[in-house]
Amino acid sequence: MSSPFEIGCHSEQGRRDYQQDAAGGECVEGALVAAVADGLGHYPGSDRAAQMAVRTVLHHAFLSPAALSLRAGMEAVVEEAHQEVLREQRSIGLRGLTTLALLKVEGTRAVVVHVGDSRVYRRRAGQLEQLTKDHKDSRHVLNRCLGNPRVGKNYTPDVLETDLQPGDVYLLSTDGVHESLSPAQLRAVLEDGASAQVAAEALVHSALASGSRDNCTAVVVRAPGAADALLRGAA
Repeated sequence: MSSPFEIGCHSEQGRRDYQQDAAGGECVEGALVAAVADGLGHYPGSDRAAQMAVRTVLHHAFLSPAALSLRAGMEAVVEEAHQEVLREQRSIGLRGLTTLALLKVEGTRAVVVHVGDSRVYRRRAGQLEQLTKDHKDSRHVLNRCLGNPRVGKNYTPDVLETDLQPGDVYLLSTDGVHESLSPAQLRAVLEDGASAQVAAEALVHSALASGSRDNCTAVVVRAPGAADALLRGAA
């Protein structure tokens, strides 16, 4: 059975020496999970950390115990991703760190989870809303990420539970994209009626054309419904 959601994912290395972003999305039995991660550039092995975080999310997010609430289930997924990153560090002897942002949809519920400065946006009824708040201190330095071995709350995710409405469009992006494009530019791409894949590619290409010197990654998720059909010019 085909998925009711459209998922588009695109990532490019850009002007960086190598790619430290990772992203993915999938649907299983009507539920959707999408994630992006951005390895911290000054820490060798951060590319592996980002890949491990996304791989863990996509594998485990459908398997959270039914006894757990959606919030508790997602917190458990992030805890598992953090522990997997730590195990990856030990296996390769490098201290890779990464951000993580993810979206999970089940029925008419959606949950947005993030650690760091990768973001999740939602376009609804012509308005673009940033659903995450960057975890940065007053010096604009990240104060939360996955993979830091110190005990504490430095990898605790923020979790937002919300509803899903027909025609909602979600964007998950790394800072190479959203720091290079204005909210108006992001909204324009998400509203142009293109497929989710075309929109994801357009966002990355626009960010690079605007001078981004970072890895650039975008995941676009379109929910089905009347609003989406109207956007596409359907009767």
